[in-house]
Amino acid sequence: MGFLGRWFSHSAGLVAALVFGLLAMQAPAFTREYAAALQQVSSDARRDIDQREASARQYYAITAEQDDELVEALKKVEPSNADTLTKSLDRTHELQSAAYVIMTSRPLLRPLVALRDALHDPAGYKRAIWELQFQNYAIQIDFSTAAIIYGVVGLMLGSLIAQLVLAPFYRAPRRPIYIRR
Repeated sequence: MGFLGRWFSHSAGLVAALVFGLLAMQAPAFTREYAAALQQVSSDARRDIDQREASARQYYAITAEQDDELVEALKKVEPSNADTLTKSLDRTHELQSAAYVIMTSRPLLRPLVALRDALHDPAGYKRAIWELQFQNYAIQIDFSTAAIIYGVVGLMLGSLIAQLVLAPFYRAPRRPIYIRR
């Protein structure tokens, strides 16, 4: 491999390492925004639930104070509304618990916890929030400890991937063949 080949392979490795490092540094900031979005959506949903419960209490003269008691009382007069209220309560609880789990985990593990949580979403409540956060995310330079560690790991991973991709293009150095007599 000549001078230009070595230059290109080193440059490609450096570019890949920097790109992966920068992308990996985004994980803590993205996780922080994702957890905030989970909290915001769950708070909005809770306000909607409170309004619906107040309306049901007033319209049907239900005296129950707890969510479960109100749903049970509402099932007797409006089963459809009770069912949608139950689904809203489940969604709100799931979003609140997801945000809580992410924010109470160790800072270095938060991106991994958030990713695991987003991938394990049987009801599909968090997928839309994750996708919207991903579409609207603006790249940030964060110098927290977690971001620096993720950046270093990204640099190393990018360098490794570049080396693996470029490995087939390397030729083994030619060694002189010595014949023994």
